Amino acid sequence: MGKFGCKGLLLLGSMMLWGGAAQAQYLRSSYFMEGTSARLQLNPGLQPTRGYFNVPIIGSFNMSASSNVLGTSDIIDVLDAGDDLFSNDKLFDRLKTDNRLNVNLNTDILSFGWYKGKGFWSVNVGLRADVGASIPSSMFEYLRDLSNFNNVNGGFSNMNFDMNAYAEVGLGYSRRLTEKLTVGGRVKVLLGIARAEMAVDNFEIKGVPQNPENPYNWRNVQASATMNAHVSTTMKGGGLSFDDNYYGGSRYLDGFDFGDGSFGIAGAGFGVDLGASYKVWDNLTVSAAVLDLGFINWKGSETVTASPEETSISVNENNYQDFLDEDFLSMDRFKLVENTEPSKSVKKSLAATILLAGEYGLFNNKLSVGAMYSSRFVKPKALNELTFLATYRPKNWLNAAISYSPIQASGKSIGLAVKLGPLFVGTDYMFFGGNSKSVNGFLGISFPLGGKPKPFSEL
Repeated sequence: MGKFGCKGLLLLGSMMLWGGAAQAQYLRSSYFMEGTSARLQLNPGLQPTRGYFNVPIIGSFNMSASSNVLGTSDIIDVLDAGDDLFSNDKLFDRLKTDNRLNVNLNTDILSFGWYKGKGFWSVNVGLRADVGASIPSSMFEYLRDLSNFNNVNGGFSNMNFDMNAYAEVGLGYSRRLTEKLTVGGRVKVLLGIARAEMAVDNFEIKGVPQNPENPYNWRNVQASATMNAHVSTTMKGGGLSFDDNYYGGSRYLDGFDFGDGSFGIAGAGFGVDLGASYKVWDNLTVSAAVLDLGFINWKGSETVTASPEETSISVNENNYQDFLDEDFLSMDRFKLVENTEPSKSVKKSLAATILLAGEYGLFNNKLSVGAMYSSRFVKPKALNELTFLATYRPKNWLNAAISYSPIQASGKSIGLAVKLGPLFVGTDYMFFGGNSKSVNGFLGISFPLGGKPKPFSEL
């Protein structure tokens, strides 16, 4: 692969990986589809038309990505940029001061639910991953100017990256308390797999060539770099690695080491989901949910920093390439050093979600129209969305929905979801000709389990 290919794909890959959780962790288009189990992920107070057993791993698989700046057309520009990736004016002009990216991936290794007595029970064992990043436009400007400078000056600040991956073991229960009111909840034991955090509070390089006729000869340059950054990771069987070059008695960050591959539990925590639905009239139902209230206590955290305070380092002919590296992912420029203090546990809250919805049924409840508001408190900034839905559900094995979520995709996409027998597929953001800034997809394969719920009068 050529120089462009590596650079373009590295940048694009980092943007998508720093950015695969879109607005919501699950498929919003499924919310009023009574024949699917996916709606329980959005509100444990809802109930499907009958029990279910999801095929392991692919029975409930969801991935999504969103950005406040990058859209599908921008991705094409990145791939077409060639060696002019950072000097591409069309792409550069689309950047904002703060370029936010979020990615989410979740799948259930095992999940099933059934009606028993007066309530509905559900069990799930799943894997979850959340990634968020905030990249300032000054970072792109700094890289853009590296290949065309006479004076060595540049820098950026306020760049952040967060990643959490964990397993979830959940037990849910919902129950109709009255003809109109149904409540439910899910308790979850959380097992941490890996986490990483990076923050660059400030990076700046200043210098002037002493011989203007030969500005690239670093023997004739007086320059210095100032940085204040830190990185921390938690992972059993891996983590940050350090080389043998010392600064102030501490080793420099060398990279990331997966160790012997003996991954295991690196933290533990607890979470809870709460939800309810209430039938105001025969055809009007309102509902609400709060998801992912909880935390993970990570143990064995490793931290590296440039210094407790901003540190200035001389840039010379021996190290200038570290600071002027055009590699988007290079960490050498921050001169991060090992923290030799004993590791401490780190307690991190989950990215909670609140959800409010209303639905109006038509034609004996075979068709419905509704709206939903959701807000997910991810880093670096909470993501809000308003979704309008129309749902058709004539049979348990046949459900379909169309949705429109204008905020995250800037009004340039629609959502579609279909359940046909055991197969369920859907997306909240289907690109249809604009520069959509959000994408997601859901795949589910499930089979009926147990009988249907009894009428409330029989309970």
